[in-house]
Amino acid sequence: MMEIKDFPDLKDYSLLSKQMTDSVLAGILFLAVTYYLLKRNVPQMLIWVVLGYLVAFNWIHSSRIVAVLFGILCAWAVCYTSTREYFEQEKLAEKDTESKDPEPTGKSTPHVDLGTTILHAYRNLTPEQIGGMRRDTKELMELQKELMGTLAEMKPAIEQGAELLGTFSQFFGKPQ
Repeated sequence: MMEIKDFPDLKDYSLLSKQMTDSVLAGILFLAVTYYLLKRNVPQMLIWVVLGYLVAFNWIHSSRIVAVLFGILCAWAVCYTSTREYFEQEKLAEKDTESKDPEPTGKSTPHVDLGTTILHAYRNLTPEQIGGMRRDTKELMELQKELMGTLAEMKPAIEQGAELLGTFSQFFGKPQ
């Protein structure tokens, strides 16, 4: 019975096939990660994925898929660490503002500080939400301009209608 070791070309071919499969799957995984990070609007994290890939592939000598996974893990670690630090700073800032909140007035009705409430609500908005509010406000202003133009165009018709009603009231008397 013949074995693969009897055919050295087939042995190289199977190794080449494994390397090619590894490269293709790693490329697909990298493209998927790139697409995900671009959709999340964090393309700077790709640098960490590439850096992790280079470290794992060149120094650890792992397969390409494992190297891409290591790069993803590096990017996740950087993201987790930086957001955790950001939220810790936000909590400290929030504690400072909570200590500055006004004291209760002593009345039986609860006190609502409108300025503080709006400030806290504004801090909870994401940049996408703020951008959406800006777009909505611009659209609303344009719509109001259109409505004012329509009212200006309708002004003569309304004045004529008022004159016509005045004429009818002269013929038929004023309603009681």
